[in-house]
Parts: sequence; structure tokens; C-alpha cells
Amino acid sequence: MAATFVPAPPVNVPVVDANGVITRPWQAHLAARHQQAGGSVDKIDAAHAAALAAAPKATQVVAAGGLHAGGDLTGNVAVSLYRAMTVVSALPASGNSEGDWAYARDGRKPGEGAGAGTGAPVFWSAGHWVAVTSGATITA
Repeated sequence: MAATFVPAPPVNVPVVDANGVITRPWQAHLAARHQQAGGSVDKIDAAHAAALAAAPKATQVVAAGGLHAGGDLTGNVAVSLYRAMTVVSALPASGNSEGDWAYARDGRKPGEGAGAGTGAPVFWSAGHWVAVTSGATITA
């Protein structure tokens, strides 16, 4: 395998944002490391090592979408698939890429009444956050 240049980690940028979601510069850096390591799933150990080195040992990163673990997660780093994990009214309206995922904490699933949403995964499509559970624009 030929050597591939990968720029230094974006150490001046936080690994995760205020919502606990991995920031885009770190997503790009980890993707480049994955490609450098061969780009196949048997190279996940290299990505895991890069993530461990990137996050301070005292940081607790919790997997989004309902998979929550309490206590210290030293030695473990979960990378979220979600761009944001917040209420419907606070989902980002700009800077989204087609196909970005988020989790609307008060998003409504089919059958849930207005104001009684229990949360739903959503994806960005054609300028709207669309509920995975219904295929319609998400509502609270």
C-alpha cells in the first residue's frame, strides 16, 4: 500500500460539539485516517486508536438515539451518527448536507399527539428534517 498523506488532527477544534456530536473537522480527519488504514472494516482498530487519542480520558461520550450508559467511559469513545440531538425547534436549519441525520428529542412518531412526541430520528432532505418513522417533515 502506498503512503497517503493525512493532515494533522484539528486539535484547535473540539472533538464533540455542545450536543455531544462529533464535529465536521474531526469527522473528516477520522475518515481520512480510515482511508489511510486501508478503508475496510478490518481496519477499525486504527480508527478506534485515533478516537481514543483525540478525546480526553475524562470525557464521557454517550451514544445518541437512546443508547445511554452512565458512569465513566474511560477507554471507550462512541462516534455519533447524529449531526444534532435536540428538540424539533432547535434542529439546525442551515449548514446541513443532504442525508445528514439528527435526533429530535420531542419529535412525534405516528400516533403521538401534538406536544406529546417521545423522540424520533430524522434526516435532512430537500431543505427539511424528515422523520424516519413517518417519511414526513418532523413535528413536535
